[in-house]
Amino acid sequence: MTNQRRRFIGQLSLLAGAAALSKPFASVAAVKQIRINPATDNTVTIYHTNDLHGILNAAYKNMGGLNHIKNTLISQNAKGLLIDGGSFLNKDQNYAAHKNMIEAMNSVGYHAAAIGTHELSKGEDYLARLAPLMQFPLINCNYQLGYTLNKYVKPYVIVKTGKLKVGITGVGQPNDSVIYNDAIKCANKTAAMLKNDENCDLVICISHLGNNKAGNIPDNQKLAQQSANIDLIIGGDNRKITHGPSLLNNSLKHEIFLCQAGFDGLMMGKMEFAFDEDKQKAQINAIHLIPGKPEDKRFAALLNKFGTIQAA
Repeated sequence: MTNQRRRFIGQLSLLAGAAALSKPFASVAAVKQIRINPATDNTVTIYHTNDLHGILNAAYKNMGGLNHIKNTLISQNAKGLLIDGGSFLNKDQNYAAHKNMIEAMNSVGYHAAAIGTHELSKGEDYLARLAPLMQFPLINCNYQLGYTLNKYVKPYVIVKTGKLKVGITGVGQPNDSVIYNDAIKCANKTAAMLKNDENCDLVICISHLGNNKAGNIPDNQKLAQQSANIDLIIGGDNRKITHGPSLLNNSLKHEIFLCQAGFDGLMMGKMEFAFDEDKQKAQINAIHLIPGKPEDKRFAALLNKFGTIQAA
């Protein structure tokens, strides 16, 4: 593989922190199930969420929540992949509420989701009861799971979009409910297989490791810096809304993106990767979308205020 191919970006167009304010759409209750279809050209578009915490309706002043996310995707006429970084359930809700959230995610058309801390909060057996309801795969390559849950969890998936192959793997942080293997080692092993054996043009890791963990505890930043074959990390378990994607260097000193959306659905990420005819990355665009309609359009003030709010 050439250095040019190893390089993460050729031309970089970042609209980090910019907001596309979605227009009000039809009530979600009246909207039929939507499916986000893969693109047919040489562009890979990834919509991503994380830490939804089971919130269906607006989380803050008519913003956030899965219903507004659904409306935003409809208004965008979304094409591409829709991925969640984990903790889409709420540990304090009951089975009926969890079932409602999963059914809502099915109707939106998620392609994959990480296993977060909230999904495991009631134990592995409980999640195994919910997993058959999901029309999207749970992705994790570093947990050792029991037979029942393991049937519904994949270490990776490969998605064809146009002429391109996208490999998606995922990792989670230590949890008393499951046997934990080193997240960074497992992610690197799976990513190498996806890139070198499966010839994926883009490798994504859904990482629910969180940010800025002390010492040698794995986190999203350490994963990025110690990786070699991952192009994009979609992070979860973040505690505030970030101002945009982080551009980091991996272990080979090549560029890698770490992207995180807002908790409770207050912000959704959108990444676009354009490839040339030789399947080299030619341009990358990144924006954040605000699901819902802010009462105050002064986005910077809203973003600064959100940045101090702690996740549940």
